Amino acid sequence: MQNNVNIAGAAGACHGVVVETGTDAITGKFYAIQVLADATFSVFTENSKTGDAMTGFAIPAGTTLINGLGITAFTLTSGKVRAYKLPV
Repeated sequence: MQNNVNIAGAAGACHGVVVETGTDAITGKFYAIQVLADATFSVFTENSKTGDAMTGFAIPAGTTLINGLGITAFTLTSGKVRAYKLPV
């Protein structure tokens, strides 16, 4: 399984970003989520993920969560994040 982001094609935020500082449900197709302030998710859905849920625990500021196949939904219970969109 390959989980690579074409940096030349995704080039940082060239396809847009979503900044979330509240508890709104966010959907889309993102390749990375940068944690700006310690964050806890109640929903975190990503493609080709196995294992335990990424919910219910604090992720420290400065962490970047990456999935080149797509993070498709998230909801914060606390914290602030910046989500980088995948090209459509």
